[in-house]
Parts: sequence; C-alpha cells; structure tokens
Amino acid sequence: MLSVARIASSRTLASRLVVASTSSFPGCNLPLQRRNLSSKDVFSSQAPTGFSIPDVPLPRPPTKSVEELFESGESQMLEELGLWSWWKPSSYFRWALESIHVHLDVPWWTTIICATVVLRLALIGVPIMSQKLVAKQSAHRKELDAFRLRIEDARKEGNMLEAQQVLLEQRDFLKSKDIKLGRQFVVMVANGSVFLTQFFALKKMIEVKYPGLSTGGTAWFPDLTVSDPYFALPIISAATLALVTRVGIETGQTADQMGPAMRIGMQYVMPGAVLIFSSQFASGLCVYWCASNFVSLAFAGAFRTKAIRKLFNSPFQIPDLIKPTDVKKHSISDSWRNYKAKQNAPPTLNTLRLEDAKRFKKAGQGKPQV
Repeated sequence: MLSVARIASSRTLASRLVVASTSSFPGCNLPLQRRNLSSKDVFSSQAPTGFSIPDVPLPRPPTKSVEELFESGESQMLEELGLWSWWKPSSYFRWALESIHVHLDVPWWTTIICATVVLRLALIGVPIMSQKLVAKQSAHRKELDAFRLRIEDARKEGNMLEAQQVLLEQRDFLKSKDIKLGRQFVVMVANGSVFLTQFFALKKMIEVKYPGLSTGGTAWFPDLTVSDPYFALPIISAATLALVTRVGIETGQTADQMGPAMRIGMQYVMPGAVLIFSSQFASGLCVYWCASNFVSLAFAGAFRTKAIRKLFNSPFQIPDLIKPTDVKKHSISDSWRNYKAKQNAPPTLNTLRLEDAKRFKKAGQGKPQV
C-alpha cells in the first residue's frame, strides 16, 4: 500500500511540473521537451564559421640604455635620470650642457666653460648695471665719505639725534644725484640667482653619475666627479673670487668703497671659506666656478677701458674710477681700533633711559626690605 501511494504522489508532482512549464508560455499547450547532449557535441573539433584566432602579438623592441645612447652620441634622456623639470631653471641649463656636448662633440670640461661663457654674455646687463653704480658712487666719493665720518663721530659721542639728521642729509644728496643704494641689492640677488642655478644644475648631474663626466676632465683632473687631488682648482677659485670682490663687478661696490669690516670679510674671510669648502667639491663644480670668476674679471677689465665705456650712456663713461691713492686704506688694526672705540663710547641718552626703566621695574617687582 505504501509503494502505491508513493507512485501516485510522484505522478501528481510530475503533472504539476508540466502544467507549470506550459503555463509559463501563454497559448502553448505542448508538453515540456528535453534534449540530451552527446560527447560529440561537446568535444567537436570543428570551429564555428566566421571566427579566426588572432596572431600572437610581437614584443616591443628593447630601448637603448643610457650608456648605449652615450656611445652612439644620441640624447641622454634627462627625464630618465630625474634631471628634467619644466619649472626649474636648472633643468634648462642641463639641457644646454647636454646639447653643447652632443652636437659640438667637445669634452665635458670644455662644455662647462662654453655654457658658462654663453650664459654670462646673455646676461651682460647685470654687470653693466653694477659698473654704473660703481661709476656713480666713485664720482661722489668725497661727499659720501664726509657723510660717513659725520655719522661715525655723532655715534661715538652718543648724539643719535645728530646722526639721524646726517642720515637725512645723505638721503637727500643721494636722491639729487640719482644714486640708489638699493640697486646694489638687486645686482647681488641677480648674480646669486644665476650662480646658484648653474651650481645646483651641475651638482645634480655629478650626483647621479651622468655618463661621461667621470672621463670628461683634462690635465691633472681627468675625473670631474671627484675632488681635485692637488687642490689647484680650489686655490684658483678662491684667488679669482678675491679679485672679483676687489673690483666690485659682482657686488656693485669696489673694495675701496666698502667699510673696514665689510672689506675684510669680502677680501679675506669669504675667499678663505671658499677655499675650505671647494676643496671637498667635485672638480666639475670647481671648473665652473673658475670659469665664472674669469668671465667676471674679463668684464671688469673691459669696462675699465674708455672705448668700452663710451658705448654706454652717462653716467657710466663720465667718471673714471678713483685712484688707489685717493682712498684711505683701512687695515685690520684700524678696524679693531674702531671696534674698541665703539665699545668704550659713552652711553647715549636713549640707552640711559632704557637702563633706568629696567631698574625701576626690577625694584617694583622685588620683595620689600624691612
């Protein structure tokens, strides 16, 4: 009896499935049809018509390495070495170095000198402005020295009111003669910007071991990526820097026009520091430094000739530079004597007022004495 009931229930379930399947298709009263798949249908070796397998893609041709590009004389790809940024001026100087080296086929030490000379000639307006400042100040050197001595005497006496009055007179005199001391700062900033651009551009190329720099030297410095073993380049750099500061082609002020302390710092302290630090620099940086200093000295020598000065308008060619005999020399002993005189000078009224205010405040905050 149990088996008969099971068979009946299974037939009822099958009939319900048929009804459900036919009801899903309206208007269709056919029973559900099934088809069995054979192994031939699944594993058929015949490909469908209109379909083709594409060919295997070919690999990309290998790119040349930096060394291969260097040997073939092609571009060194500054971007691959991390030496190119469109917003950095140093990147364009590196591009100029690479172009000169590749297209003119010159060694790297000559490339550095050529690029330095070309850039300095392109910016010749900066030393021209500097020499104009020197010429204007030299023409009125006696008046400026008189103002300076009056200010020093007033400060030694502690009379700050008179010192301020002399400064106002000096300002009016400079304005009447069209002498602007602030232009010296502009000249120094411009020269410093050009120097730092070239310095850091070359320094980065040496740090990344740019191909060819290790063998691009000459004479006693064949490797531009290491320091000079004989310290000749640092000595030349320091000596030429001392001459450049003396003629004032870069600062807009000669050594004779500087104060005692500034003259000692520019002529002795700075070249000494340059000698110490440049002895640890790579030879390529020292070559650039020497080339830049020699260009500055060439400018200074050219601007001292009357034929060159006549090419530019007044006041550049009117006054000749003052002779060394017209200038009062200041030695180290004179500078030390002036320093001691300032230290031993009597206190000014303003200083006495400040000291009295400090003592009064200290006395008011102290404990009462019984």
